[in-house]
Amino acid sequence: MRFSSEITGLSVVHAANGRELGRVSEWLLDRDGEAIVAFVAEGGGWLPQKKIFAFRDILGLGNGAVIVAREGLAPHGEHPAVDGHPTNRVLGKRMLTKSGDELGVVEDILFDEGTGKIAGWRLSSGLIDDILSGRSVMEQQPLLSIGEDALIIDFRKE
Repeated sequence: MRFSSEITGLSVVHAANGRELGRVSEWLLDRDGEAIVAFVAEGGGWLPQKKIFAFRDILGLGNGAVIVAREGLAPHGEHPAVDGHPTNRVLGKRMLTKSGDELGVVEDILFDEGTGKIAGWRLSSGLIDDILSGRSVMEQQPLLSIGEDALIIDFRKE
């Protein structure tokens, strides 16, 4: 398991030619928020540009670089599609319960580096609370509704 923050900022290198294509800048989740399906890299040339890389194209996820099988695609729109499926950005969004209680702001994603499946969320409750208590990690994966500004968790048991 790895946190997304451990990989954000790493170089993205094309396996076939060894060329650096940019640096990991953000993560894209599937529509249901169950798995990372892609990441965005920025840079890689004279004119800064963004490229999207499907998670399945990752060949290696080390401490110094992310090795990918393909060159990546230019993103289109606010919620770029991966394999025809819409994606979601979650970092920086509020996490709320269905009853309206705020749990914090999503600061990091804990995921399985082999599959991309989400294992948990690192939440921030604000700078002072983070310093005094540390950031909490919500390990379980409840049912999520991902909106423009917040993730809403339904704790109902069936």
